[in-house]
Amino acid sequence: MLGNREETKILNKYIDQFQAKVYEAQDILIRESLEVTADAIRNQVLGKKEAVKTIIEIFTEHNNKVEALVGKEFAAGTLERYKTSLKHTQDFIEWKYKVKDLDIKKIDNHFISEYEFYLRTVRNCANNSAVKYIKNFGKIVRICLANSWITANWNCNSLLEVFYCQIIVF
Repeated sequence: MLGNREETKILNKYIDQFQAKVYEAQDILIRESLEVTADAIRNQVLGKKEAVKTIIEIFTEHNNKVEALVGKEFAAGTLERYKTSLKHTQDFIEWKYKVKDLDIKKIDNHFISEYEFYLRTVRNCANNSAVKYIKNFGKIVRICLANSWITANWNCNSLLEVFYCQIIVF
């Protein structure tokens, strides 16, 4: 604002400080490789943290639903297979990332190929077993896509990307 009155100077100072906070929030989002949107900047300025969806949390919630439907829509063996898949996923995340759980936004081509590598080498899974565990994990990815917790923009140029394209198609 233009003017020499004290109120104008105070207001201009406040606007400058607020603008600096907005730029700082934008820098933080960029450094953390997060999406820069008006809502994200507002939340950062206000100190609000978005609830982070995690891989193990979603997988566990899925397994709880399957367990509730055993005998109705799922066989007990299906639940056991998903429980084993969850355990392998937990072990992989701890092995690779040294944490208990990861933000679902970390799921990408590199994550899947490293998970497959882990299953075949560290876990010593045969081909069919590794494929089944990757397929089970694919259902978790489809849940995330269907809920718009993650987005996909993949093409099918490699064998591993075929996995992703099948996820998108459902």
